[in-house]
Amino acid sequence: MITPEWRPLSHEAGLASYSLRGGLASLRKANFASPEIYYGGFFQYTIGLERVMKLALIVDYIAQNGRFPSDQQYAKKYGHKLTDLLTGIADVRNRLDPSAQVWELPDADLTDPAISFLSDFAMGARYYNIDVLTGKVKTQDPVERWFSEVGRLLIKKRKRPWRDLEWARELDTQIGSVSSILFEAEDGSPIQGFAAAAQATSESEYVAKEGTFLCARIARHAISILIARSAQVPHRINVPYFIEFFYLFTMHDAYLKRQKAFTA
Repeated sequence: MITPEWRPLSHEAGLASYSLRGGLASLRKANFASPEIYYGGFFQYTIGLERVMKLALIVDYIAQNGRFPSDQQYAKKYGHKLTDLLTGIADVRNRLDPSAQVWELPDADLTDPAISFLSDFAMGARYYNIDVLTGKVKTQDPVERWFSEVGRLLIKKRKRPWRDLEWARELDTQIGSVSSILFEAEDGSPIQGFAAAAQATSESEYVAKEGTFLCARIARHAISILIARSAQVPHRINVPYFIEFFYLFTMHDAYLKRQKAFTA
């Protein structure tokens, strides 16, 4: 039965899923030549992640009290601070049955800097370019920060060797003096020469894949808590079957890592 509460719960879950999948699809194809893809990816992803975690908090309230919250600030009090929301859903997890299926977060050495960045982006860094143009005190460019604080960690963990760049060095030798490359790497450094461009491309591709996988795993953790907690809501209260909106995020690592469009 569609109740007045079921409709917004359903719509919110659909919006969260749509935002997460759109954000991840953008981050998967992000590269130094198109920084707008990074911005768009972070924008959609952080919106989706915030909404999933706020849904989990609302569902947790229903499970505890047998009714919907009446305090308008119940979930809004967190604002866009994803770090606090992650702490909030950790408390929700503590109220789950020990047998509940919850996907774990990635290791803290990756999750902590990623969530710190994403939280700051959601709270204000998403306006970085506007802030710069309007004279606000300059902070670090979000793309540069993501690559410096998260991307470099991922690259450091890379096990496979880099592709051969000898062909690019040969190009530098042959025509480097009469050519120019007008791009910056994600960390803000100018790309000078074909070998540097090939290296930047290789690093972009790797961070796009691994960074997207990292974000997908963080989202999967939050979603699994939402789904598990919704199973504890009293039967007399009609809530959506949330797995229908987030089925892709119930899958194992190998499946998530293969995703590029996140449309499944």
